[in-house]
Amino acid sequence: MSSTQSAPVKKTLFTEGLLQDPYPTYQRFLGEGRIHYLDYGAGVWAVFHYADCASFLKDTRLSNKKNGALLLALPVERRAEFSELVRMLGLWMLLIDPPEHSRLRKLMNKGFSPTVMESLRPQIEAIVDRMLEPLRHASEAELMHEIAHPLPVRVIAEMLGIPSTMQDQLVQWSTAIATFFGNPRRTVEQSLCAQQAVLALTAYFRDVVARRRGQKSNDLISLLLAIEEDGEVLTEEELYAQCVMLLFGGHETTRNLIGNGVHALLQHPAELAKLRDHPEMIRTAVEELLRYESPVQYSSRIVKEELEFCGVRLREGEIVVFMLGAANRDPQQFKDPDHLNLARLNNAHLAFGAGGHFCIGNQLARLEGQVAILRMVQQFPRMRLTARKPDWVPNFILRGLKALPVSL
Repeated sequence: MSSTQSAPVKKTLFTEGLLQDPYPTYQRFLGEGRIHYLDYGAGVWAVFHYADCASFLKDTRLSNKKNGALLLALPVERRAEFSELVRMLGLWMLLIDPPEHSRLRKLMNKGFSPTVMESLRPQIEAIVDRMLEPLRHASEAELMHEIAHPLPVRVIAEMLGIPSTMQDQLVQWSTAIATFFGNPRRTVEQSLCAQQAVLALTAYFRDVVARRRGQKSNDLISLLLAIEEDGEVLTEEELYAQCVMLLFGGHETTRNLIGNGVHALLQHPAELAKLRDHPEMIRTAVEELLRYESPVQYSSRIVKEELEFCGVRLREGEIVVFMLGAANRDPQQFKDPDHLNLARLNNAHLAFGAGGHFCIGNQLARLEGQVAILRMVQQFPRMRLTARKPDWVPNFILRGLKALPVSL
């Protein structure tokens, strides 16, 4: 490892243009080298290539415990106001490292096994059919509002045993947290909204857990309580925190899978026709839609110890960003990466990450995407886009549409 390293030149990535169409920019960065230093607050290192993301995400010298780093964009004198937000996010399984992460992951895996998830298919099909019923007699619809937004929160709410009367409020809280996470230049106001949402959700789940202790049900919270009683260690605060994390994670990414997926299909009528004629393709189709328009565009880690990667010395405390949306369009990994091919095989995309923090809800997201997208394709064969160009949510991490207006 070299003893000297000149100060890197910061490159600009996170612009308004990136929100509208990130892929030409990604291709430019893919062609300019393996690692880049970005103008992202104090500056972060970023990798774009599939091979580098897939391998480096598994490197144990990197930490996912980055809850404190979320405040770096805020004025120093205001950060103390959000100490409770940082502490509570630090309990999320998503934002901790082994061995604590391994212990929680083991507990949570029991509620998200492939067998448990597949058993939900009839229930999710029934939910989707009920949601689509009012659209059968309509000539137009806005699918983000009608389907993509409410479906994931309805499913995760049913899994957690939350009544339907709470679901609109849950969406508002989830959106506040998503806005905070998805903006590298997050503001004090966004941080305040996120903190209020996390506090409110924690208080809500505190009451729910108390009721479940007195009367068990067949929901996920009751399952986690039963696991705790079998001898596994799950503290009260950890339980509340995982419920908040599951609600947020289960809503934000899945709604964008559905919205992005339907939008991509409507832009590619030939592929859409293939899926309509061959519904058995839906599993590979959803994998391709995840690759083509990834709901999560990047994730990040913090360097735990000095190391060298891609010829650059990374120091303890520096942040590395993994551009998953770019990796999933890397021509060194995927043939014709900018071409939507629903029959694509060996599609080892990184839409759910890689390594120990591979998304625990991936099977649930896939299942919801398969059911919702296929049902809409089958039941509305004349569906067409009505907006001239897509209007994307101003969120760099979580890529999704503000609205998806269609004619039916």
